[in-house]
Amino acid sequence: MADAQISEPGADSRYVDLNTLVQERKLFIDTCSVMAEGSDLFWQKIVPLLETYHNKVIFPYRCWQELEKHTNQQQDPIKKERAAHAIQRLTPLIHKKLVDIRGEETDNFADNVFQTVFIKFRLQYKLCLITQDNNLAKDILALNHIKSVRAYPICAWRILQDGSLGYFGWAERFMSGTNKATVPSEEKFKVAHTVSTAANIPIVIEDIPGEGNEVFVAGGAIQLCREVGSGGEGTLYETNTPYIAKIYKKGKLTEQKKQKLDRMLSKNIRCEGICYPVGAIYNRNNQFIGYLMPKAKGRELQKSIFIKPLFFKYFPGWKKKDTVQLCITILNKIQYLHDRNIILGDINPANILVVNPKEVYFVDTDSYQIEGYPCPVGTINYTAPEIQGKEFSTFLRSEGNENFAIATLLFMIMLPGKPPYAQQGGESAADNIRKMDFSYPLGELSNKKTPDGPWRFMWSHLTYKLKEDFYETFRSGGKYATPSKRLSVQRWLDDFTDYLNLLESGKFGAQDKMSEELFPTRFKKNPNKEYIICKLCGQEMEKDHCIDGYCSSCLNKGETYPCERCGKPLLYSNYQKYIKKTKRYSRCKECYDWGKNVYSQEYCKECGALFVITNDDYEFFTSKGYDLPKRCPACRKKARGDASVADEVLKTSSNHPSSPEKGSAEPVQSSDPEESTSFCFITTAVCEYYGKPDDCVELETLRHYRDTWLQKQPDGPQLIAEYYAIAPDIVRAMQASNKFGLYCKKLWLEYIEPCLDMIHKGAFESCKRHYIKMVRYVQAEFSPNMGMSKAE
Repeated sequence: MADAQISEPGADSRYVDLNTLVQERKLFIDTCSVMAEGSDLFWQKIVPLLETYHNKVIFPYRCWQELEKHTNQQQDPIKKERAAHAIQRLTPLIHKKLVDIRGEETDNFADNVFQTVFIKFRLQYKLCLITQDNNLAKDILALNHIKSVRAYPICAWRILQDGSLGYFGWAERFMSGTNKATVPSEEKFKVAHTVSTAANIPIVIEDIPGEGNEVFVAGGAIQLCREVGSGGEGTLYETNTPYIAKIYKKGKLTEQKKQKLDRMLSKNIRCEGICYPVGAIYNRNNQFIGYLMPKAKGRELQKSIFIKPLFFKYFPGWKKKDTVQLCITILNKIQYLHDRNIILGDINPANILVVNPKEVYFVDTDSYQIEGYPCPVGTINYTAPEIQGKEFSTFLRSEGNENFAIATLLFMIMLPGKPPYAQQGGESAADNIRKMDFSYPLGELSNKKTPDGPWRFMWSHLTYKLKEDFYETFRSGGKYATPSKRLSVQRWLDDFTDYLNLLESGKFGAQDKMSEELFPTRFKKNPNKEYIICKLCGQEMEKDHCIDGYCSSCLNKGETYPCERCGKPLLYSNYQKYIKKTKRYSRCKECYDWGKNVYSQEYCKECGALFVITNDDYEFFTSKGYDLPKRCPACRKKARGDASVADEVLKTSSNHPSSPEKGSAEPVQSSDPEESTSFCFITTAVCEYYGKPDDCVELETLRHYRDTWLQKQPDGPQLIAEYYAIAPDIVRAMQASNKFGLYCKKLWLEYIEPCLDMIHKGAFESCKRHYIKMVRYVQAEFSPNMGMSKAE
């Protein structure tokens, strides 16, 4: 490279951060750079960093041979002197293993060595070339435009006079793509506006070959080997070539499909990981029967990333940065296709196979939309609202339609497997998409229907920019909600690249380490809130969302055990155990109620009073072999004198299945499930609507508030009594209403959630007033003639 074109020193004064470069990249240097004017200063700057980070500069053997050749250069004494000085400078660095001579005598020219090495190893390492040669730098940087999105980006710098590394004058434009060459015309399809009129009728094929048969391609005969898959329209075979053959089944190949495949094969579409048709296949009668395509490998996105247990099984150790990189990899492939006027149409996670974050394969590419040939298939979740319900084979999708599907795919990778329009109490997926009723918040903007579970946590840990992108795309009236305004692939690439940089640099994790995880267990930290470690799960949680050091999630969990009478599973929640400190019930509520029901009524043979024998009484006396009593309890006690029978009944009561277990450390406010529930009639009905158990944290919080604060207020007992009188009728009327669900949602959002928040903040008086306000509202709706005292 002695004849390399030397860039003018100082043409661009922007320097490269040597510290970062030495930490992150494998460094290669060219002959002309070790002979450059600023090379001595360069070695002075870089040697301490090489020693600190245990890195080295690789110098190809062919370049060393060039240096030795230049030392014998008689025609150019300056070049001879520079070469000799470079050898003298490099020799001690080689002995210290800070410069590594790599290669063989059989290597070709040095330029070819760099090309070969960088093509081979850019998939594994971040590579950097230091050269003064403009042409070599352009050739090396051009590798970045080869669509192998598994590869790391390559950089190339030159040595400046002061020993720093700097840009080539043209390099920034070249690397950023602002001077990007247009896609060659032989790779681009025309943009069509009407659907092809080719007949969509089956082609009669006389011979459909199978395993072991010979078929024909442009280069001659090939063999169909092992069958590797079969779908609705074709069968896949390994062949005695590096490619997979798709052979259409009888009746599945139409004239329109044949013409479409002819057009697809007319363009030179080659992108690593996109299994695009590469050649037509014919049977022995010279009839078109299928096509060859590159082999694919990996796990279906749908059956790996989108299902948590399978995600952990197939991709253990992944972090958030890996799914962000996966999005970038997928976006790069889609960009390649869009640049060639190819619309995927059916963006389906079942058609994307994942090997690792940088290696992905697109399959079923023969369905892609090109020119006037539409993509005839699609799935509801990925279909834009403006084309929901349409017959896909009858129209051409626009890039705006496609951008909706891309946004959906990205969302479902960031929140693994969760469609953007899934929501609490929502309608069908298609209806939610048509209405664009998006349920994830942006600041204070929210429809209050965010799905329960980890999804709200994942959403909170995204960057604000991504949340804004998704919100404005999926929300009706959003900035990017219409086809012409939806974000392009390039815009998504920019935003995901920024996200990846934040994650890889550690800046995002510095705000909240949990933001680096795939499945966070709490909301992103608010710098203005205090956080504590939950005593049960050990997770860091916002203190305001905990009670006595336990998070709400743990309090809703607990021990499951069977009802002693019917075997129905019961939950002894951690809230009951650690906060209320109650013993667990031995029976379910249904069995408890059954036990209190009347078995029979008898007249006391002593005093004539009517007394009741309950089912529990019946079971007790018969289990002991006693006859049912003929006298009332009072007469029995009086007659016995020593109250032996009464004592036996009291023992029964203390061991009664519906009472807490013996040995309670302190008195229990109420062991009667009916009594425990009574204050919360309306709230209980709402919680049941949302599928929450009777001992959920919300109901237990309100009961605790009733027992420990409201009951002790001057007007508390009267309020509770009046509420008991009117609430059951109100609940029955609500449940009979055809708007029951709407009332439950309104009560939850406008009354119950605020009341719970007030209790957590200690605003008990405000909670009382707000709960009374709720009761008055439902009373006015369902029982206008019933009254409740005014609380001031």
